[in-house]
Amino acid sequence: MALSVRDVMSTELVTIRPAESARRAYEIMRDRRIRHLPVMEHDRLVGILSDRDLRPILLSPGLTGASVAELMSEGPTTITPDTSVEDAASLLVVRKIGCLPVVEGERLVGIVTETDLLAVLVELLGLLSQSTRLDVVVPGGPDAYEKVVEVIRSHQGQIMSVGAVPGPSGETIFSVRLEPCDPRPLAAALTKAGFQVLSPKVGQ
Repeated sequence: MALSVRDVMSTELVTIRPAESARRAYEIMRDRRIRHLPVMEHDRLVGILSDRDLRPILLSPGLTGASVAELMSEGPTTITPDTSVEDAASLLVVRKIGCLPVVEGERLVGIVTETDLLAVLVELLGLLSQSTRLDVVVPGGPDAYEKVVEVIRSHQGQIMSVGAVPGPSGETIFSVRLEPCDPRPLAAALTKAGFQVLSPKVGQ
């Protein structure tokens, strides 16, 4: 079953009000060892403050009196608890942000960070386990992916996990993690079946 944000988000929320001082925000982040603070006003999410936002006050003594409202990012990108882990990770990359507040309606119910999602994706992809990797370009839809799986299994490849990212021309690049094996026969079989294998290169 696919993981959703509900499965990985932090629900022990530490928040701050817009009127609080940036110095106070820094102290909270330091003491709680966190890098992001949702900014709440009247139980409504109005912004997000990150440790990057606070760097100016650490570098310039003249800004020590700044408020959270002056430094926070307003209208932060949010997700729901039912958002998939993959979609949440894609948002972080596309928007170039470090966290996503999780809301139900207008109520803040959690927060998920790039660190949370990276840990989950590393586990799902088996990156900490010994494995063999195949990167395959799949131009078609689900049927084409099923053909990739069929070719791999017909050549005794044991699939551990599969990750997918969009390619530059609309195709999908599948990163297939396998039980440790020699990937060259699999790469050759996939190439013969009409797929482009990015790694390992056939013949290497």
